[in-house]
Amino acid sequence: MAALGCAAPVPAPLFEANPVTRFQLRPQGTESARVQLVDVAGQPFSKAIRIQTLKRSGSAPAPLVVAPIEREVEAGDIAHATFWVRTVETTEPSGEASLSIRYQPPLSPWSHALNMPAPAKSAWQKFEYPFTIRRSAEKGQAELAFTFGPQPQTVEIGGIAIVNYGKSRRISELPLTPLGYAGSEPDAPWRKAARERIEKIRKAGLTVVVKDKDGKRVRNAAVAVRMRKHAFGFGTAVGGPTLAGVRVAPEDLRKYKEHILKLFNWAVMENDLKWPQWSVVADRPRTLAAVDWLRENGILVRGLNLIWPSFRNSPAAAREMKDKPEALAKFILDHMESDAALLKGRLVHWDVINETFSNHDFMDILGRQAMVDWFKAARRGDPDVKLYINDFGIISGNDTAHQNDYAATIHYLNEMGAPLDGIGLQGHFSPRVTPPEEALRRLDRFAGFKKDLAVTEFDIDTVDERTQADYTRDYLTLTFSHPAIQSFLMWGFWEGRHWKPNGAMYRTDWSKKPNAEAYESLVLKKWWTNVAGRSDARGAYAVRGFLGDYDVEVRSGQKSKTLRTSLPAGGTTVECVLDQ
Repeated sequence: MAALGCAAPVPAPLFEANPVTRFQLRPQGTESARVQLVDVAGQPFSKAIRIQTLKRSGSAPAPLVVAPIEREVEAGDIAHATFWVRTVETTEPSGEASLSIRYQPPLSPWSHALNMPAPAKSAWQKFEYPFTIRRSAEKGQAELAFTFGPQPQTVEIGGIAIVNYGKSRRISELPLTPLGYAGSEPDAPWRKAARERIEKIRKAGLTVVVKDKDGKRVRNAAVAVRMRKHAFGFGTAVGGPTLAGVRVAPEDLRKYKEHILKLFNWAVMENDLKWPQWSVVADRPRTLAAVDWLRENGILVRGLNLIWPSFRNSPAAAREMKDKPEALAKFILDHMESDAALLKGRLVHWDVINETFSNHDFMDILGRQAMVDWFKAARRGDPDVKLYINDFGIISGNDTAHQNDYAATIHYLNEMGAPLDGIGLQGHFSPRVTPPEEALRRLDRFAGFKKDLAVTEFDIDTVDERTQADYTRDYLTLTFSHPAIQSFLMWGFWEGRHWKPNGAMYRTDWSKKPNAEAYESLVLKKWWTNVAGRSDARGAYAVRGFLGDYDVEVRSGQKSKTLRTSLPAGGTTVECVLDQ
């Protein structure tokens, strides 16, 4: 590789000529798309690529068009993409196209530097988007790619240019086209209904009755009601290695733990309990130490996951049983029961099965009944933990086939008597987020199964921080207002330890991004009850607060008492006797 530290002068275009003439369709010979070069009039460019995507099966790879990048790039460079998009034909309200940077072997074929779905319209729409180059690559080793939504559509893309600014510019200094979304308006109709639901289902009455040692009620006593912890689960993914101090500076580790304790009451181990990682027995003490640290600090822990039912997401030993179904079935069931038992009492949820639409090797071999057997084995291992199924692309994106398959799988599990307690709804959003009213329709659909729902994984991979913050606020509000939702977990929070650094709430230096401000303003302020007043003539002080745990402090003259209580749905009355 060339000396990338001595790269070409900046700013430098990554393409020497109009790249639309260089695009090729992948996979080669795909039956799910057609590509052609077309003339364009009345725009700053004269040629565009037209991509017609056809209906494809759930197992078929998404079509994409790619063009090799004609300059070397260096990790950490700041680049700026410009392109125009329009929809010619679509079965949805708008088209869907995503721009990304891919890297060829020997690096990684799916290392996205940028993921920007473009909500194309019938008229040409210009997009500008700055991003960080995540990996170094020689000339021709990286490529620009456009992928397309699952719906049949015809989209045209032109005016494509990417300029590399090296280390000479910051992302915040470059033009950005905010995508926004329908329903983001301050007066959007869904907001009033959401506020009313929150008031009804997330709050209740708490009455403090103050008495003296003789049982007489005390009027005009000073009463302070201070919330300690939400009943609703607000959580994050955490890394066992990070909590153990692996490859993290001591000061960052201190702040990592400090932010967990300040911001969240739930957590999920990001990778440590997945079967391949958990099968490394030498790492288990570190994982268990992380789980126990969370629990000792009052944080409830979810388990992800007992099985990701494909060979690529399972221990290597499973592949050796590919042609031995009985051995494979026993191998999986033994893991399910024994590992659920080993972690008994430490977890409140287990995602028993993860992502069945895109991971189904084991069902293909063992049959669908195997999924029911897995749930029953997990229940034998831990009779008390709540058992979940989990999947992506249900609220995010527009993959109707994926959503329908998830619903069909849940229906099957219910019909066959699987001990399914809850439905996990991941939320890994691209910059083109799902409008709140559409998200609500999808939530209602899965609430129809009469199971608990959980937002198990949430982030928005974008440098469009305005849209990111707005949607973080709105999706939190929407899900908190839904009676079936029991918890909401971020998929990480710190840029220094995040699988999609753009999706973090706190930058590497721990400064807050706008989405962190949105989160804190809701969870720690607007939805947090800290009130004070005085007991009335009946010796009572009544408030309506958010469900959760509270400290209640009462003072009258020289006497005082502090007690702890919980506020459940339906409300509660607590008696405070000032006997000292």
